Amino acid sequence: MKISSITKNRILLSIIYLSFISLGLPDGSLGISWPLMRIDFNQPIEAAGLIILITLPLSALSSIYSHKLSHRLGIGKVTFLSALLTASSLLGIGFSKNYTMLVLFSIGLGLGQGAVDSLLNSYVAKHYSSRHMTWLHGFWGVGATLGPTIMTTVLKYNYSWSTAYKSLSTLQYLIAFILFLSLSFWLNDTKNTTTNKPKVTFDLRMIYGIALFFLYVGIELSVGLWTNSYLVEEIKLLPSVSGYIIASYYGSIMSGRFLSGIISNRFGNRNMIRLGLFLSGLGAFLLIINKDIQLIRFSIILIGLGFAPLYPSMMHETPRRFKEEQANVLISYQVGIAYIGGTIISTGLGYLFNPLGISILYPIIFCFILFMFIISEVYNHVTPKQGH
Repeated sequence: MKISSITKNRILLSIIYLSFISLGLPDGSLGISWPLMRIDFNQPIEAAGLIILITLPLSALSSIYSHKLSHRLGIGKVTFLSALLTASSLLGIGFSKNYTMLVLFSIGLGLGQGAVDSLLNSYVAKHYSSRHMTWLHGFWGVGATLGPTIMTTVLKYNYSWSTAYKSLSTLQYLIAFILFLSLSFWLNDTKNTTTNKPKVTFDLRMIYGIALFFLYVGIELSVGLWTNSYLVEEIKLLPSVSGYIIASYYGSIMSGRFLSGIISNRFGNRNMIRLGLFLSGLGAFLLIINKDIQLIRFSIILIGLGFAPLYPSMMHETPRRFKEEQANVLISYQVGIAYIGGTIISTGLGYLFNPLGISILYPIIFCFILFMFIISEVYNHVTPKQGH
């Protein structure tokens, strides 16, 4: 039976959304499993930072070179192979017997995730509307919520963290198989038509945008990575309870992004950024002043809702701050610096916890959010809208 191009396009969009679910699946899993994993491996709490120090720079490297690889193999094949690599890495982590094996299998996890992130963002930006771009990141939230939920459910029934990783691996292999079946649906984007790129000078105002992405991804990742350890070791919650709170954090990012895709056109990117920073800052402040479990759950959901519009709105506003050529260059800088910020901030916090204690987590998060708000307002002042 012959499938029309419109039907193919809709099916492919669904598969792309599914791919971003697979991208989000591993993201919250280390934070859930680490309090138990570090005991089995006899590691200090900050040792999780080394995993981030490995995976995120490799994700950045993979995202840079994925476009060159896609010119040879095609976007569909690279996405399929990346999903297959991610699934195999998760399976390897599930069978890890020591910290060294965990580190080694994390290499494949970083390489696989970076390629999917970069290629699918570019593909959707070229072939679909901005609404689908926002919802694409919402489906990352679906995966990032589903991962911790699966991990916590497995732990709740007294299975080990290794069983949870094997469960995630099985789901990833299923997604990789679906990607394999969809290879003929992808449009041919392998020809590079930009042989003569105009030279673009660096605008000092771009530093504000770079700083925002550095801080945001570092904060978002740190909350996802360290909050479960904070709840288990500082608040004394059971992992089977705290894990669902982490799932609610990613769930609020997910639902917030779907909602922001509906209302952002009415409110505008800059107001969405202000609203997001206000909500996340309020959530972090409530966590500093109160240790009640119900308020903790509410505060973490509030942080997730606040984070939800920040990345898509900051990225979507970039072409409205600068001319087209400058914006294209800045977007590539922002994606790269996001991985670096995630690496430095989350790893740095881990090493601060050893001498100072994990109780400093949310005071630092609050200060970072406040700093982001100040930078964002200065950025708005120095970059009047270009009208694109």
